[in-house]
Amino acid sequence: MSAERWLSIDSLQGFALVSALDGTDKNWAWRCVVVVDYSSEQYLWTVMDNGDSWNIPRWRLYLVHENPRNFCERLKSALRQRSLSENYLKYSYLLHSMNVGDYFDLSETAKYRILKQSNVKVAEAFENIYRQFCTGLSLNKCVLEYSRLNIDPIQAMTIDKTITPPKDDCRKLYCYKKLFVLIKRICLLSHPAVYDALKMINAECEFLQQLLLYSLDFKEPVPLADFEIANQAQLRKTLRYLQNNWIEKTTMQAHTNLLLAGRGWFDVSVNDWTIYQFMKLFRLVEQIKQRMQTALRDLVLTSTDRFRHCICDPSRLCLAVEEDFRWTENLIDSPFESGEPPVFYLLLQMGGEAPFYSTDPDEFEYTLRSLFDAAVMQSHDVHLIDPSLFGSLIFATDLYLSSVGLHDSVIEKRRNNILLCCQKAIIPLKTYAHRYSEFKELFFTNIAEYVKEIKATKTSLQVKEEISFQIRMRESLERTLPLSIVIGPFWVDVSPLREALIQMRKDLTTSILQMLTERLRDKTSEIVSDYTEIIDKICEKPTSIEHICEIREFMEGIQDLLQILEERMKTVLFEYEILDYFRYALPDADFYQKWHALAFPQKILKQMDSVYEFHEGEVDKFRKQQVSDEAGFGSRVEEINVYISKFTTVYDTSKVTEVSIEVKKLWKNINELILYGETLNRRQELFEMPPIDLSSLFELKENFEAYRNLWSYAAEYINAEESWRENPLSSVEVESVSKTLQHYQESFEGLYNCFEDQPQIQDVVQMFLARVESFAPNLTIIGLLQHPLLEPIHWAQFAKAARIKGKVSLTTNFELFLEYHIGDYLEALSSIIAEAEQQKEETERIRAEEEENTRRREQYERNRAQRRLNRPEI
Repeated sequence: MSAERWLSIDSLQGFALVSALDGTDKNWAWRCVVVVDYSSEQYLWTVMDNGDSWNIPRWRLYLVHENPRNFCERLKSALRQRSLSENYLKYSYLLHSMNVGDYFDLSETAKYRILKQSNVKVAEAFENIYRQFCTGLSLNKCVLEYSRLNIDPIQAMTIDKTITPPKDDCRKLYCYKKLFVLIKRICLLSHPAVYDALKMINAECEFLQQLLLYSLDFKEPVPLADFEIANQAQLRKTLRYLQNNWIEKTTMQAHTNLLLAGRGWFDVSVNDWTIYQFMKLFRLVEQIKQRMQTALRDLVLTSTDRFRHCICDPSRLCLAVEEDFRWTENLIDSPFESGEPPVFYLLLQMGGEAPFYSTDPDEFEYTLRSLFDAAVMQSHDVHLIDPSLFGSLIFATDLYLSSVGLHDSVIEKRRNNILLCCQKAIIPLKTYAHRYSEFKELFFTNIAEYVKEIKATKTSLQVKEEISFQIRMRESLERTLPLSIVIGPFWVDVSPLREALIQMRKDLTTSILQMLTERLRDKTSEIVSDYTEIIDKICEKPTSIEHICEIREFMEGIQDLLQILEERMKTVLFEYEILDYFRYALPDADFYQKWHALAFPQKILKQMDSVYEFHEGEVDKFRKQQVSDEAGFGSRVEEINVYISKFTTVYDTSKVTEVSIEVKKLWKNINELILYGETLNRRQELFEMPPIDLSSLFELKENFEAYRNLWSYAAEYINAEESWRENPLSSVEVESVSKTLQHYQESFEGLYNCFEDQPQIQDVVQMFLARVESFAPNLTIIGLLQHPLLEPIHWAQFAKAARIKGKVSLTTNFELFLEYHIGDYLEALSSIIAEAEQQKEETERIRAEEEENTRRREQYERNRAQRRLNRPEI
């Protein structure tokens, strides 16, 4: 962890190795301290204990939250670095303390030979190597000399810093001529072409440092799919260059320059493996291979390091997150925004079960690992230059440059670091999305059902509170939900979901206001309709004096009706104030209707004055019409009286139907005249005129009633008797027919006394009464014919006895039997019925005997079986 992360921990404690503060360098001890500060310039930590403070390096401080293994490793590394630094300082000091002068410089002859066979740069490089080589030999000689004298070289350096070896001894010790031959034989830079080849190859390898296996320079966060596509494309592009252009350029540079060297140590046309392995060319190719592998390894390490930094740097604040982490902060501020640009774009969306991201967070770990491993693995697919450099030698087809392995400690450490950062960053990412579950109900709210429920259950005040609540909730969403948030390497786009939730609150508010507007429209429309109904009723054109009186009576109660409607309008105005409170603009039609309803009472009062004036002229017109109607009524009464007097002299019983119809029409006309006369009398009263005498009309109705009943009963009975005769026997109910006959017999007997002064009509009554009585005996015959025991054989016997042609049964109508004078054969019918009854009794007796015999036989069989079971011999 960085110093800033450690200092972010409250009351950070640790153990420090400190000395006493008395100015002496004694009393060193480990003390429990509190860490208060860190100096990035001096690399010192400030610690305190009981008011005392020290500035100490990191290796003398152990923090309580630190892994002890890491602390021990840090101490070992510090000791190892100190040892190496001391040795380097001693070696450098010893080298600089030796006064070698110009003893180890090349001679002019040697310089000339080297320059002649190479160039200035090769000569300078060789001279530098020669000087270092000779200096090392001199140093070894000095060390041996000190050892011979039993003197420690390090102590000697502290005693005498101007030690110089004797010149003669050095010259005698080394043979520079033999040494030069040896160096020339061993050194690869014995020809300028080799130096130029290595220079150009090194340039190609250094150019490789400008390449990357990953595409990480995104101007803005990208989705994981785009990130994967871009990096796969970059990897393919870089690998194509490595496998083609780089190998071709390197091979061309080496081949072109080595051709200048000609035959000898660097002959590229060598065709013998044994010779090739002893040539300098073999070591040169190995040197080139090592340089290319180094460049390839640097490319992989640089790319993977940048890939690691790209993912891990934004995620460093997420490393302290545990699995049980819950997002308890607000939704706007992110404690995991490190200041580094985020890499991945995620869109937060609302699902049916829970909020979700446009990319599943669990996919990141697999994808990043695949991209990381793919670059390392495919870096091993670059061929060596040997097959393309030597056309005369045969090489295997699977020769590749060696790069960094997947299990290399550096690669594994970087891979684990990337996966750890990804895993840690996903934890707060998921918990942040889970926080939006509280908005799920709002997101999926059915506006129509919600408004329907509000309309059915809420009062006006409650509706106002609900609108205020929705507005407060919308403002709360605007304050508490961000447009976007950074969580480690993820840039989460919340704006679509935020806008959807805010829009849902707006839609709910608008829907409630529209519902309230519609409800007010309906209420106002009802009030306007009531006002319109009032004004239409008083403005109706009267059709009679009764209508005028009715309108005037209605107008007397208009004040009360207007007061009731105005009270209703006041409650509606209160609800309109709710819309005004929220500054909701009413539609033009609703606005007009509202003010139209408020202006209606005054309009009605003005209209009443005009109606009173109009009625005065209408009353005079209807009074004249009343006089004319009264005269017409008298003439109609005289006409119907004369017609009835003539009609009552009709005695023709053969025209019962026609007479009954005409009687019904006359009865209807009499009733209509009575109703019309009563209407005229009510108008007479309204006009304050004497009433019309209707007594003669009522007397006419009373006298005509018996005549009407006679012909109505006669027509009804004739229709009933025809239905009994013509319908099948099975549909005739004897009981119903008996009641009907009794009803008409009593009716005709009652009418007989009503016509004492009209003997001819009494004869008509007597004739219909006799007809009713003559049909009564047929009830007995119908009852016998409907006997349930009669079967087809019995019907055939009866038809033969009565000499009826054809088959008869219950489906035969009664008229057929009357035609054959069925009454004369009642004895035969009775005997057939008696015989049927005897047959039934005999059949039932025989069936009973058979059942008894069966029962006895079954009982006998059961007893026999039981006796067989009880026999001892069985």
